[in-house]
Amino acid sequence: MQTNLKCFKSSRKFWVIGYGAGHGPLLLRSGKTDEHHTRIDVLILDIRAMEIRSWSEGFEIALVDQAHLRDFRSCPAEMMEPGLNVYAISGKGWQGFILGGKLFVHEDEADFMAPSAFAAANHVGLALTARPTDAEVEAAARVLDEAGRHHHWWPKTIKPYDEFAKTDPIAKSEFEGIVEQMLMAASAAKRNAETP
Repeated sequence: MQTNLKCFKSSRKFWVIGYGAGHGPLLLRSGKTDEHHTRIDVLILDIRAMEIRSWSEGFEIALVDQAHLRDFRSCPAEMMEPGLNVYAISGKGWQGFILGGKLFVHEDEADFMAPSAFAAANHVGLALTARPTDAEVEAAARVLDEAGRHHHWWPKTIKPYDEFAKTDPIAKSEFEGIVEQMLMAASAAKRNAETP
């Protein structure tokens, strides 16, 4: 497993086989063929924005400067945060971008639909954990908001969760993203404690 890479390039065909909403992971895969006897998984964590095709003949990803984002009409530079990376991506006849976290690559001999080796790796396992439902995230967000107000964790000028959830979809998404990560971390910790 290659971790925290700056680039990856392959002439093989890749498919997007998984994406988790809410700052989730993006998993691309090239399966075994008569010509290629291995499977390759490419994982990018903590996705904030992307322009990508669902499959690509050939795939290249490279860490680039934030200036790469300025020509995309979706204004992805507005989503930039400390710790995130900008990747230029391309395949045969197209170009795009990914704004996200670390890049990982793994090659093995597993079948196309077999679980990814990333699911078992401690440093990325959380990202591939089953995600909580929207109702679970919203319920937990309300609890965190109430506790935060009780303990004065944020200014009184900040609207309560239920109010800003109706009027500010970006703030709602960011707050729920944090809550979702907390719920997933708790779920992973519980599973690890139950595993002998």
